[in-house]
Amino acid sequence: MHRTISLARSRGTVITLCFLLGLLNYLDRVVISFSISPIQKEFGINNTEFGFLMSAFALGTLSINGVSGWILDKGNVRLVWAVAVLAWSVVMILQGFTPTLLIFIGLRYLLGLGEGVNFPAMDRAMADWMDPKKLSRQISVCLLGVPLALMIGGPLLSNLIQSFGWRSSFIVLGIAGVIMGVLWLLFYRNAPGELIHRKTATDTPPPRWRDLLRNPTLLATSWSFFAFGYVLFFGVSWLPGYLGQTYHMDVTKVGWFSVLPWAIALALMPAAGWISDRIMIRTGDVRASRVHLIWICQTIAVLFFAVLLLAPTPTVALVCLSIAIGFAMMPNSPYYSICSDLFPQQSGSATGILVTFFSASGIVSPLLTGWLSVLFGSFDAAIGALIVIVGSAVVGMIVFARPQPMEPGPNLRGDQSTP
Repeated sequence: MHRTISLARSRGTVITLCFLLGLLNYLDRVVISFSISPIQKEFGINNTEFGFLMSAFALGTLSINGVSGWILDKGNVRLVWAVAVLAWSVVMILQGFTPTLLIFIGLRYLLGLGEGVNFPAMDRAMADWMDPKKLSRQISVCLLGVPLALMIGGPLLSNLIQSFGWRSSFIVLGIAGVIMGVLWLLFYRNAPGELIHRKTATDTPPPRWRDLLRNPTLLATSWSFFAFGYVLFFGVSWLPGYLGQTYHMDVTKVGWFSVLPWAIALALMPAAGWISDRIMIRTGDVRASRVHLIWICQTIAVLFFAVLLLAPTPTVALVCLSIAIGFAMMPNSPYYSICSDLFPQQSGSATGILVTFFSASGIVSPLLTGWLSVLFGSFDAAIGALIVIVGSAVVGMIVFARPQPMEPGPNLRGDQSTP
């Protein structure tokens, strides 16, 4: 009984820390999107050039995702994640003092290197500690930090920027990151070896990297996650700019109007985790419990994004945009669950591949959106590109994501791995 209570408390601590790190990670990411106007004015750049600035961050995450996943599978989650948090927090502080655009771009790349470790580390920690039959819903709780950061970031950061300037907001977030890194070191402990062994013990040798890269389900899921990221980075990078430039809202009003999409995502993401786990427990089928949920949500998102091409009123546009982003974000946890379900011994490496596609979308989405908005003088072509990309992801999941059903063994019926 004592061991069961101790394990439950440890899991609660892990979930809380992962949630707070996700929240901080995305506050760091979103602050620049509310700084578009003052940064463009200070450095004399247009939308296309700002897109390059945004993409420098994603290039950093792209450079580290796969490597960090491999390191996390081989090494110490507590130490690796602590180094990453402290490193990216120092870079956040330095951005507040950057004197030139070139240095700013370099610091954005370094920020991406640090923050790119976050989600492979989260999935590795969750796979190590959590009960597999509750994994998707528990991951969904950790991931709530993402929409929550985007929801509170609107009014919080826009008012902070307007009152104290964009540089001060970067410095404040960097200091918060240093504090969070210290808390991580104080309270997180790596999972006991016997707990990990009982979850990953199998007569089948773990797949090699080239086997992971050839797996059609992982590749289709990764492309779908690229589309997921494309929507997310559109929202993080260009939602304030889209509302401001299309409907002529000032930064404070944009901050409040940008809350709704992330509030909807905040409500839908736990529902997706719960639904996915319930289906998984009953069927042991990754396709039924994870894959179908992903493509259905993305289809709904495509339909509501399409309404934006009809030049609706600001109210209709905000409602459709909010619903579209909310449903696009809804199946966030099933992506990570697929990695843990199919590759329990290499969930860090599989997640590293998954989030590499996500990071690539962080390069393409801000850059392509900015370029198309300048080329065509509006955001219509950018919305059209978004619809095509998400639509292709739906087709990919339906056609290629066909994992073999899993036997509903002990880990799916209940947690038998208490040390």
